[in-house]
Amino acid sequence: MSTPANDGPAEKKEKGVNKLLTRMKTVLKRGDGSKRLSFSGRSKSVSGPSETKPEPVIAEPAVKVAEEPKKMMRSEIEAERNKKLAERFAITIEPLSTKTDKEVQRIEKSVRMRIHRICHKCQTTYGGSKTCVECGHVRCTKCPRYPIKKPEGKGKSKDVVAPKGDIIEAEPWFGLTKDPPLTMPNPKPNGQPLVRKVPRQRVRRTCCKCETLYITGSKTCASCAHARCTDCPRDPAKKKKFPDGYPGDVYSDDTSKPVKYACHKCSKIFPPLPHPDSEEGKSAAGAAPPECVRCKHPKCESCPRAAPAKVEPAPDPDVLASVTAKLAALNV
Repeated sequence: MSTPANDGPAEKKEKGVNKLLTRMKTVLKRGDGSKRLSFSGRSKSVSGPSETKPEPVIAEPAVKVAEEPKKMMRSEIEAERNKKLAERFAITIEPLSTKTDKEVQRIEKSVRMRIHRICHKCQTTYGGSKTCVECGHVRCTKCPRYPIKKPEGKGKSKDVVAPKGDIIEAEPWFGLTKDPPLTMPNPKPNGQPLVRKVPRQRVRRTCCKCETLYITGSKTCASCAHARCTDCPRDPAKKKKFPDGYPGDVYSDDTSKPVKYACHKCSKIFPPLPHPDSEEGKSAAGAAPPECVRCKHPKCESCPRAAPAKVEPAPDPDVLASVTAKLAALNV
């Protein structure tokens, strides 16, 4: 009979289909559909799909979106500002109701610092380029910068603790950037309060020829054109510290006063000598010149005349003797 002979291939076909269905169910249960199915019987003949190279992704330039302005009332802005100032400076600011309240538009922006560079050759401010428009000079390190760049590491230490909250800068319109002056009530009725000021010493110099006050900062008399000399009186006077005159004065024309010279080697001042144009100076012209106390150099023509300077007062001999006696008593 032919029926048993035909059953063999049919049973093999059914077993192959069942095996394929079982394999598909196992793959679907794993949840990975990208894996390639591998069959033991067709592993040599079946090749996997060709790998495709991923296309390069081109980054699109970021488009800045303009911020939309927020609508606020002017009174809200003033109230917020007054509140922050009151919290920082512990003051009470009353709102001003003189202006009409209206709606305004406001855009919140980050704080930016504008830096200006000036050409050090022609003092022209640079624009967007690094080349000066006037003289064509290329910007260099000598060109000043405003604001001045702070040195590295200044104000940055580990011990400094950052303040909590926002730091609010006081506006100059309210007058809070300056320290308030110290005042006291005026004894006069309806008088302005008295403001405390730093005491200053006003120095006045008078011309010794015409007795005219010198203008502040000037060394020439406006009346007789006399150059301010050591004989021009000073108010208040300081003859103990400046017996020979004050710094910046020219030498006096009075020949009756003695003259001081300075050693050109060690700058030590010689003892006072009579004026060379006086009678005593002419008679002592042939005498031996004095020697320097410090370097033993005799006075010569190269030794200049000593300029007026501050003189340290000599110690009191009585005080010096008492101090010497006390030191001698301590020596055991």
